[in-house]
Amino acid sequence: MMERDVIFDVIGDVAVPWCGADMDSGDLARVAEFVAGRNLPMVSVGVASVGTLWPWLENTNVRIISRFYLDGRKVDVDDISDLTVQINASFKQGASGAQVFLRAAALDDLVRQTHMVRDDLFFNKELTIGLDVCDIAVDMWGDVFAGLKKINASSVLFALTRDAGDKSDFVGRIYGMLNNWDDEFRGTLQFAFGPNFMRIEQATRLVESIRPELSENMKIWVNV
Repeated sequence: MMERDVIFDVIGDVAVPWCGADMDSGDLARVAEFVAGRNLPMVSVGVASVGTLWPWLENTNVRIISRFYLDGRKVDVDDISDLTVQINASFKQGASGAQVFLRAAALDDLVRQTHMVRDDLFFNKELTIGLDVCDIAVDMWGDVFAGLKKINASSVLFALTRDAGDKSDFVGRIYGMLNNWDDEFRGTLQFAFGPNFMRIEQATRLVESIRPELSENMKIWVNV
């Protein structure tokens, strides 16, 4: 727990905890104690952990955000039907929002099939769209932000699912995202780079230098 405290102290107020999908009830209990003790605003968990974590956080201000993943470059009606059922079930178990991770190429399918029911499904709940920043070419940003606006996303989360090290164009991707940020998109900015503190520092510095106004509500998910 001391190491965890140090990590969050170093990153600062933008840090929020990301729980692994394989955490058992004992691990989740310790996370609940940690987030409540530090007055952290939210915690991200696998959908199966929502019901376990909720009783420990029910009387706190911590928001439980459940995670969902859509595979492939296309999203069909069956995918959306299954997703909405799972999201609704997680809300009934105590989740305050959902993170939906998908390929950038599949975002249009998701938006087209769900934007009409978005406000009903996510009434008083948060919808975060998660994308791999290295999956988005420079000419895709207009479509990405158009989709985020149409589905009324509460936030957009940029992840790094595979780091190519020195061969990576990560900095250029973040730079391109910030330079193409659509001011009409009212959602907040989030990042999830696992335990890669070099990438966290690079992204944070770029935000502060290019779009400092996004820093105020920015969140960085940190593995715990």
